[in-house]
Amino acid sequence: MNSVTTGVPDVASQTLSITGDWSPVANSTGYNAILTYPNGQTASQIAELSGAIFTGIDSVGVFNYSVNALGNKGGAGGNSYFDSSYDSSGIFVVYEELLTFSKSFIDKITIL
Repeated sequence: MNSVTTGVPDVASQTLSITGDWSPVANSTGYNAILTYPNGQTASQIAELSGAIFTGIDSVGVFNYSVNALGNKGGAGGNSYFDSSYDSSGIFVVYEELLTFSKSFIDKITIL
């Protein structure tokens, strides 16, 4: 796991995105990315490239992002292998302030 980043919040829908990227694994058939939400539920997606994005996130708190390289279960081919172990970002916190934007940058300016 190279990095995990949060996207710019969508003020209209009060959601954000979380993106993870990792180094490619030779001879993999894809990757399974899993995002664990603060309530313990998970979302997963299969990616062909070395990155995946989860969008429409409307919760804050402690998250975890994990990914593994998918093999072909020992099928045909000299470079076949089974799925790798998961690599994890460890926990990270998304604060509520990321989802709420209620002040203009000119809020404190006084014209004399």
